[in-house]
Formats: sequence, structure tokens, C-alpha cells
Amino acid sequence: MRRRWNALLVIGAAAVLAFASWRERAWSSSDAPDPPAGPPGPLRFEQTLDVEVFQRGNLHTHTSLSDGDSEPREVVRWYRDNGYAFVALTDHNQRVDPAMFRDLEARPNFAVLPGEEITMSAEGRPVHVNALCTRATIGGGDFPTKGEALSWAVGRVRAQGGVALINHPNFDWALTAGDLLGAPAAELLEIHSGHPYVHTEGDAARPSHEALWDTVLTARGFAGGGIVGVAVDDLHQLVAGSNAPAAGPGRGFVEVFSREVSRAAICSALAAGRLYASSGARLRRISIGGDAFSVWPVAAGAVVEFVGRGGRVLERQQPLAGRATYRLRGGERYVRARITRPDGKRAWTAAYATVE
Repeated sequence: MRRRWNALLVIGAAAVLAFASWRERAWSSSDAPDPPAGPPGPLRFEQTLDVEVFQRGNLHTHTSLSDGDSEPREVVRWYRDNGYAFVALTDHNQRVDPAMFRDLEARPNFAVLPGEEITMSAEGRPVHVNALCTRATIGGGDFPTKGEALSWAVGRVRAQGGVALINHPNFDWALTAGDLLGAPAAELLEIHSGHPYVHTEGDAARPSHEALWDTVLTARGFAGGGIVGVAVDDLHQLVAGSNAPAAGPGRGFVEVFSREVSRAAICSALAAGRLYASSGARLRRISIGGDAFSVWPVAAGAVVEFVGRGGRVLERQQPLAGRATYRLRGGERYVRARITRPDGKRAWTAAYATVE
């Protein structure tokens, strides 16, 4: 009886993973044929990469300066004391000067990034863009169209040499793939959020944030490097039971490729998309070279899916000796990896383009 029950659990887990993969494919704009099988051809990855050092951080954080429940110093202290290398405070329409936290940054290997959530409305919907690594407050406003709001915000962030992050497209079902494609490309896009009200997974009628990401990657390609998906807390509630929205810490983060922990190094890595996103799953190493793409998950039992154009799962693997490797077959325009732990926590690498 016990063996039969264990077998049923294994079958059920496989069915859940298969359904999740089907759902992502169903909501992607996939009109591309599957890459043909066969021996490797001249196709290779455009980028060569081998990373084993990561710096964890949160890019979307609110304090009592807007609609969070805790003072900025308490929020910064939580991230510092819980193993994060950096945090960006992103209160609505106001930039917090990191100089306020010099004493908290005195501990080695921790940095506070300048940030602000540019908070706009258009066509009766909220349009929010995080301004990271900027020099002055930008503010928000009302716009005739969502495309104009996105264009204005991304333009203002770039004018300051900052990094633009388009937040929670499904919040109030505000942004469609068409809206994202109609605006200048931002560097980053939220694909996972710890906020319970932003519909990260979509619903029966609308795509998830991850599926929207694949739609943009497929339609726009990699002009300017391609938009990179990130995971965030969107922290509002540090104190359990407060009146702030129930968005707590530690639910979504990025792991930036950088040996140095400083504002300059972290901002440079964010601008270049040198990171992976996570809702809890971790990676030991990422390696890309020639026609091979490898990841080393930390968790035993993790499943690695290599995803291509339109969100198609190109290959699903159980890591062998801790590593999963995908080799190009021909026809792939990009490949990204999605790692799922047995408890459902995930990690997402950036998408990496191919060249002849």
C-alpha cells in the first residue's frame, strides 16, 4: 500500500509540472516550429558566460514613506540582516537617498541602491515603472495612453543613466503584451512578485507574467540586449498583522553576477541584465559557451526546463551529477532555463540569444 501511495505521489507531481508547462505554452505567442532534432550545426550562443559568484538583492521595496508599514531604516536592516547583499527602496514617486544609510552599509558586502516607483495612470489603469540607480526624483502623473506612460517613464530613467524595471503588468490587468511592445524596451520586467494582488500567474483568460515575457522576447528579439525577467518582493508588510498590503519580505529576489558589492558594481550588472531571478530556488553555477548551456541547481530533485521561442519547452531534465545541459539543435533564437524545486519554488535565468 505504501509503495502504491508513493507511486501516486510521483505521478501527481509529474502531472502538476506538465500542466504548468502546458499553461505557459498555451499563453505564449508561439507560431514557431520546434527546433529540428539532429547533430549540432554552426549555431552557437552569442554570449560566453561562466558564473559561480552571485549577490542576492530585492529591487521593489516600500517603506512608511509611501504605503509600507515600516520606517526605511527598519526595512533596510531586515534585508541586511537576512543575507541580502543589496536592496533598492522604491517608494511611490519619491527617491530615497542611500546616503541616509551609511551606518547600515558599514557592514561589509551590503549596499542600498537609489530607487523610486514611478507611479502613473493611463486609460483608467495603473502603470508603474521602477527607476533604479537614478540621481533624482522623477515623479509620476496621468497619461492619455499606457504606451505614452511607459515611454515617458523609461525615457526619464535613461536620461539619468538609470535602469528601468516595468512592474507587475497584471496588476489590475493593466498592461498587455501589446502595451509592452509599443513602448521603448526597458532593461527589466517583473515576472514574479511576492505581492498577492498582482496576478503573477495570470488567470484562465489572461497570461502569466512569464508568458508575457516570452511574447516580448519572441516579437522584439534582442535589440539592445533583450529584456530580462526579475523576481521581487514588492514589500509592503514587514510587521505581521499591520494594515499594509500582505506583501512580506523574502518572496522574490534576484542574484546578480558580481564579485563586488557596491552600488556601482550592482547597478552595472542590472543595466546589463547579468542576473537570474528566483522565488526561492538557487543556482550554484551558470555556464554558456559554444552550443552548450548548463545550470547547476542547489536543491536536490529540481527539474530544469530549457525554454525557447514563444515559451516552448525545448527539453526537460533531471540534473545529472548536479548539472543540466542543453545543446543547440538548430533553429533556436534564444534559450532560457527555468528551474523548479520539489516544493514549487522556481528560478529563471535570462534568455540568451543565438547566432550563426
